[in-house]
Amino acid sequence: MKRSLVALSVLLAFGGGMAVDPLAGQTRPRMWADLLLDLSIEEVPKRARVHVNLDHWEPGAETGRHRHPGPTVFVMLDGEVEEVLGDGRTRGLKAGQAFWKPARTDHNVRNASGRSARAVAVHLDPAP
Repeated sequence: MKRSLVALSVLLAFGGGMAVDPLAGQTRPRMWADLLLDLSIEEVPKRARVHVNLDHWEPGAETGRHRHPGPTVFVMLDGEVEEVLGDGRTRGLKAGQAFWKPARTDHNVRNASGRSARAVAVHLDPAP
């Protein structure tokens, strides 16, 4: 019995793309989470209105320079865009990356690549 439990533990831990459900005796697809962003922050509004957007950029598209009243979490899903900050600094944002943007940060996001791009933007704006 001990050997079976050890074997089952090893299978569950290192079993590749499938896991065995010991109660049902069935194989099922695995689920996992990759940590994209881990921050300790103080600027989140005490009362916030949360906006979750799915942003799309066709090749050559851009948002135009703007800012948000609250901080933003930005997760690239597909493609690649370039963010130009108000002070002129530029950073590339690629699929699978997550970023934190402080409140009231001037920026313009543009797709300088030849393929479409998508991102989820979570805005934490101060609530009225």
